[in-house]
Amino acid sequence: MPSPVCVIWPVPATMPSAPPADPDGNRAQVRFARKSKEQYVMTEVDGKATGWKAFYRDGKWQQEQSAARAKGKAKSTGGRNRK
Repeated sequence: MPSPVCVIWPVPATMPSAPPADPDGNRAQVRFARKSKEQYVMTEVDGKATGWKAFYRDGKWQQEQSAARAKGKAKSTGGRNRK
């Protein structure tokens, strides 16, 4: 059974044309950016953002990938530089 969908009303006419998934196949979710006052789609894996987002700008969907996710996850030093 598909998960329930929350819809912000009215749904802009551009939402049905939004990408349904990111390049890895993760399902897209509709979100609202309060600062820019625009809706966008993004993906999550295990409750954490993947870094992929798509915004509707200049009449088309523009996909963005965060720099950290595009390069791959950086290895952690444990939070401290030990000598």
